[in-house]
Amino acid sequence: MMVGRSVEDQYPKRNVKIGDVVLEVKNLGFTPPKGSFKRSLKDISFNVRSGEVLGIAGLAGAGRSEVFESIVGKHATCTTGEILMDGKIMQIRSPKDAIAAGISFATEDRKGTGLILGRSIGDNISLPLYDRYASFGFMRDGKQKKDWLEYMKKLRVKAKSPAVPVGSLSGGNQQKVILARWLLTKPKVLLLDEPTRGIDVGAKEEIYLLINELAASGLAVVVISSELPEVIGICDRIITLCEGRLTGEISKEEATQEILLTAATNRKEVVEA
Repeated sequence: MMVGRSVEDQYPKRNVKIGDVVLEVKNLGFTPPKGSFKRSLKDISFNVRSGEVLGIAGLAGAGRSEVFESIVGKHATCTTGEILMDGKIMQIRSPKDAIAAGISFATEDRKGTGLILGRSIGDNISLPLYDRYASFGFMRDGKQKKDWLEYMKKLRVKAKSPAVPVGSLSGGNQQKVILARWLLTKPKVLLLDEPTRGIDVGAKEEIYLLINELAASGLAVVVISSELPEVIGICDRIITLCEGRLTGEISKEEATQEILLTAATNRKEVVEA
């Protein structure tokens, strides 16, 4: 906690009109391939609405990341259940299908799979969007640069230009580059896995503010976090997982660390709201 400030002051006030259901997950199941260290999932069902920030809490190994990976088609041959967008069942067999459906996913592994550290900010922002910028095999550099500058400004990325190597940035600014990339895909739903891991307190507060602004713009946001005060501070509603199963749904008003821990360890006193 910063000197002279309460814990609550770290989180922006939520005063957003929550709209209709955008993403609905029904009976999601995942059976890991033989030899995999992934957590299996069973009968996971939840939804998230326009303007809402939904949190997913659970202990390490509970299956939180596997939920996101299954939604975006990373394990399509091992996944069961239904993914609906605006009430329509989507056939998501790959992350590319997820982007086309309006779902973007920012991984927890920022430096491993999230970014190419030796490449520029601009190149990292454009990674999933080659088709948008390619014309007859040639890249439309003017359009790319315009988008890079727009989203660097929008996400408040602190760098002199899009040509700066992303590996030279602070952790907070690297996270903003990842957000810029996925916002450029124009999603309706943004899945954020540990978006503040490994960044300092000031950068965390910037990320919280950005999440709040994205929800206020009508985006549906789902956040995985291992920090219970963070989940309580930034989310409107929280679901909990334990050993690959959904064990609780708690409103922001009811949420305390004790209640979340109880649900995340599959004890009986689960609060639903």
